[in-house]
Amino acid sequence: MVSNFRSFLRNLPVNTDLMREFLAEHLFDAKEAVDWSADESQVAASLADAIETHEDTTVRDDVIAAIEQVAQLADSAGSRQMLSVCSIDPKIAEAFEVLESPEERALWLYVNSPGKFNEALIARLFDEGLMRDASQRWLLPACPDPVLDEPALEAISAAVSTFYLKRFGYGRYHKPYVVPRYVEGSILLVIDLSDHACNRARWEHGALRRGPLILSRTLVLNYHPATGWTETVAPGGSQAQGVLVKAFTEHGLQQKARVKRIERQTYRLSSILDGVDIFDRESIGIEQPRLKRISLQNMASGLRSTFEVMGRGNRASVETLIQADYPADKPLQRHWVIVGALIELPFYPEVGRGGEKKKILPLRFNNKGQANLHKFTEEERRLIEPLLVEWGLVEAPKVVSTEAPVTEVKECVSTKPEALAPETIGVQATAPKAADPEKAEHTATGVDEIRPAVTGPEAAQE
Repeated sequence: MVSNFRSFLRNLPVNTDLMREFLAEHLFDAKEAVDWSADESQVAASLADAIETHEDTTVRDDVIAAIEQVAQLADSAGSRQMLSVCSIDPKIAEAFEVLESPEERALWLYVNSPGKFNEALIARLFDEGLMRDASQRWLLPACPDPVLDEPALEAISAAVSTFYLKRFGYGRYHKPYVVPRYVEGSILLVIDLSDHACNRARWEHGALRRGPLILSRTLVLNYHPATGWTETVAPGGSQAQGVLVKAFTEHGLQQKARVKRIERQTYRLSSILDGVDIFDRESIGIEQPRLKRISLQNMASGLRSTFEVMGRGNRASVETLIQADYPADKPLQRHWVIVGALIELPFYPEVGRGGEKKKILPLRFNNKGQANLHKFTEEERRLIEPLLVEWGLVEAPKVVSTEAPVTEVKECVSTKPEALAPETIGVQATAPKAADPEKAEHTATGVDEIRPAVTGPEAAQE
């Protein structure tokens, strides 16, 4: 994602009717300030200067803010979410086929379909939130047709608002809405809650002002109707997310089933010391992967050490250089915990040997269960996910199957844990296997925790 509006303009064809329509929407007239007959790079620079020096600061700030917002969807992750929320709209699909770059598609969506643009932006921000420690995974009953009409949404939102008001003192006003995601086959339930009033300083028309300001806090639940796999991102901790999930189960799925929380699986980073080679990699168009960076930490003393291969032309793997430079010390054999790693995966986008242009995917992991896999396209994820299992970084979590009272539900069939489809769930959890029911942990809030088995240094850390 580009870092500022100037970078965005440099990556976008600006001498187009689409850009002029965007500027006109924000009452920005650049006819005299920009020579539209010049080269694209010069037009982009002149337009950026004209925006920054515009005499009306309100217009200037609105244009810059809008460009910064559009830029959030102008990368692979943003393009994926635009496709996900817009794929069944023939008008948008037809327009996307003509536009050549993700920047143009994001700008077109902003100008021509603000509602879908906001949905794609929410989906993008949700994927970012899934990488945080506070996000949670759940296993709910599968329901092909959840009830998400206005009364059901209001009931879910009211239940969540009541909890937040009682526990945190905010959430008096609330607004729920639904964002369908067609690529993932899931539904995003979004609830915006009013936050506490704050006395935050802000600039208005060039003057610094202080006064009461009420911001919004956003809760998001991502539900897969085919499998029941659910993910949540919300402020307030695990109990708040449990309230959101239980309210959705009761009013959206119309069930009283006990919800099951799946604890985040940590990546088994110790497995990469055995190498990151791939069996028969030539057949899928992958060159030799390499471990570019590794971070280790002595949990007793808190000392942390990071080794990284530097230099664009240096294709060596970090463990090879460590063994060569530290033959006696052997840093990788000190039983320190691996807390981070960067693996470079060179491959040809055209699967097999027919590809012509090589692409390198940087795969970043840490021992908190976080990775950057959400930044890749669907095709790239399908290439990466089997490799994580082959390297031993992930394995199927053991899901506990427990009996729970379920009320009668119309047109909804409960799904057993082993019926989850890996291709639907994604990399966070492959098809779970049944485990010993005695290992289930039950809490007073009516939530079962499903813990994946963890061994090695990560288990010692826990």
